[in-house]
Amino acid sequence: MPCRPSGLVPLQKGPWAGRPRFTGRQVSVGKPAFHPTRPTATWQLDMNMHSDTALRDEATGLFSDYAKSEFDVIRLRAIQALTAIGAKNSPALVEALLDDDEDVRQDAAQALGALGVQEAAPQLLENLIHDPCGEVKLACVTALAELQSEDASPFLRTLVTGRGDEITWDEDELHQDEWDDWLDTQIAAIKALGRMGDPAAIEPIVVALMDEDGQELGDVACEALGRIGQPAVPTLGVFAQSSNRRLRHRALKALAAVGGAEAGGILRKVLGDKDGAVRLIAYEALMPNDTALVEQALTDAVEDIRIAALNLSGFSEAELLDRMMRDPGAKVQLALIERLDRSAPIADRDDLRWQVLDFLATGQQPEVSAQALGLLASLAPGFVADRLNALFSVDASDLKAERMQWAIVDALATSPLREAAEWLQRACRSPFRSVRLKALASLATIVTDDTRPHVNQQQGREMLLSFALAPMPHVVEQDPEEEAPQTDIAALEEAGLDVSEGGDNGTTSSLGAILGHDAIAAEMQQEAEVDDVQPLTPREQALLSKATRHPKRRRVALDDDAEALARETRMSAIRLLGEVKGMQVMLAQIAQESDTEIAQQAFSALGVSVARHGAELSDEQVVELISQGLSHTDSNLSLQALKLLQLADLPPQDALRGKLRAMLKTGDTPFRIDAMQILTKWNGTADVACSLLNDPSAPVRQAAMRLISEVAPDRASAEIVPFLLANPEQRILTYVNDNSAAVVSIGRKLLAELRDQNRRGQWPVMITALADLLGEPPRTV
Repeated sequence: MPCRPSGLVPLQKGPWAGRPRFTGRQVSVGKPAFHPTRPTATWQLDMNMHSDTALRDEATGLFSDYAKSEFDVIRLRAIQALTAIGAKNSPALVEALLDDDEDVRQDAAQALGALGVQEAAPQLLENLIHDPCGEVKLACVTALAELQSEDASPFLRTLVTGRGDEITWDEDELHQDEWDDWLDTQIAAIKALGRMGDPAAIEPIVVALMDEDGQELGDVACEALGRIGQPAVPTLGVFAQSSNRRLRHRALKALAAVGGAEAGGILRKVLGDKDGAVRLIAYEALMPNDTALVEQALTDAVEDIRIAALNLSGFSEAELLDRMMRDPGAKVQLALIERLDRSAPIADRDDLRWQVLDFLATGQQPEVSAQALGLLASLAPGFVADRLNALFSVDASDLKAERMQWAIVDALATSPLREAAEWLQRACRSPFRSVRLKALASLATIVTDDTRPHVNQQQGREMLLSFALAPMPHVVEQDPEEEAPQTDIAALEEAGLDVSEGGDNGTTSSLGAILGHDAIAAEMQQEAEVDDVQPLTPREQALLSKATRHPKRRRVALDDDAEALARETRMSAIRLLGEVKGMQVMLAQIAQESDTEIAQQAFSALGVSVARHGAELSDEQVVELISQGLSHTDSNLSLQALKLLQLADLPPQDALRGKLRAMLKTGDTPFRIDAMQILTKWNGTADVACSLLNDPSAPVRQAAMRLISEVAPDRASAEIVPFLLANPEQRILTYVNDNSAAVVSIGRKLLAELRDQNRRGQWPVMITALADLLGEPPRTV
């Protein structure tokens, strides 16, 4: 396959050098709407141009002229550009089918089909017959199908079964590339005839499909026959009896798509076929119009068939649930669970959902049992509390329990009950890593979902915070004589906190935020003001800390590395706090910890929180925190602090300008990009971005160019065109987006440069850039 040109190559005479020259006659398509040589005045830029329409019209004329350039690469780019801007009325596209360069002809054929230029059909057919290049023929086949050219049908039918005596081919190319282009053309011709719905194509398609020495055509042939429709039904019926299982399935699916009495009769004959997939195709096609088949399908051995039948059965809900519940197939039972209403809790055991789920939860299908118990935990946790307690007490060696716990946590995430948070708390101490992390994510989902006030969201926030503030301790074996383990909620209540639904847990002071209760915080502060107050003993301090942050826990066996699992749990909790409103004070506290990874995670979560909820800290607090982060020796932490500065809506900070300017010179690429964006925002000009257009890092240059287009569109043309010429791999749309002023400014600049003969070596890049700029759909300026 020939390579596309990468540089300016003057037009050569006899470019195929030993290949048959394309001598197809030109088919007249009307008088050209442009002149090869335009007066200079025509190309003067109109400074009053205020719309893309004017730019597009002038660009169309320019591209049409350059489609006749002596250089292959310019002609090729011009044709591609005409296609990109949707210039379907340009005669240059049709004339390009006669170009000496096969790449130009190929792209022109593709463009004419995609743009729906009906007038091009005669010339496309001429190229299909006489053009020696296989890629051009392939493009012409597709284009003629898109144009629904009836004149092309006989030639397309010929190409289905062979190369054709009337059709010119380049025999040398076959020997050079060791690949027969006709094989690709054959497939394209079959698809084209199917798209055109040509009944006369049935016979050649069958001949090609039955050729023992030919390529595999079953899929494309059945698809084409299906699109031809009713005339192809008998042929598809024959294929439906094939010993080739894949061909048989494809034919039956095509018959199901065609429909009608004849196709239905063929499908009925396979209802008793031993192949379950065959029966499924037939049942799905026939059952919607034949209720008698539904009852028959309910007894089929294939679960998917029974599920399809149940969905069409017309049974009452109670009868349907009963039938599905007693079905032995796991797929059917899982489909039943999926049907059940999850919006309302189960109030009593007379609820039909309870009866179904309780039955399935005790069955022999592991996946079904897990899903059923999970939904029971979501809708009726009180009825299955003993089962849940037993399940969450297992050790890490019980792999079946991991599946059950996962299913429970998955269901609890959408539970309509406030108890969901309590059971998720238990799951956060599971010995299984996957269950822990899933439970934390579910807690965050509950806390951040404003449509679920019925769930105790304050409780969920406290749980996430408890995991984020300190690592979970490794708990030793509990003495049997010790008191029963407490939950976090019980311990918090023992400490005097109101954690009931609707409890007053708002955090209006820093101490109240830590304790979770302003009343207790106020009482402690009042006592602290009394002169004779006695300080807490070390034991009392430890008890207070344990009551508020580390409630008693039962011993759990952690899989693999207990310390690593606890740390990962804490890191995940910190990250999820960034999604929760009202947690920036606590995240700022965590961000000052000495553990670098913990602090980095807290900075990252703060950035997420600020982006989602706005700043909840004062400007002074944010600046102080960011200053500490930027001065840190760990570069990852400093980068997170810099990103927080970018997200925070702070006024210009003179105290930080020096650090940011230093980053522009010595920082790594991410630092330079973020520092540039912050300084540009503070300065309100594009000066900093312009200074980095020659930065050695490509991402920095790209970010600088985007900033210039956004901040100073009037300067964009002066900067972006040289930038694109220096970075030809870049696309202009990356930097312009939908900035109308920049589009007009850059478009004018490109048009001017494209008239400069001294810049001809750079025209290919400019042509592509201008086409991208004006590409379809049209921009509104």
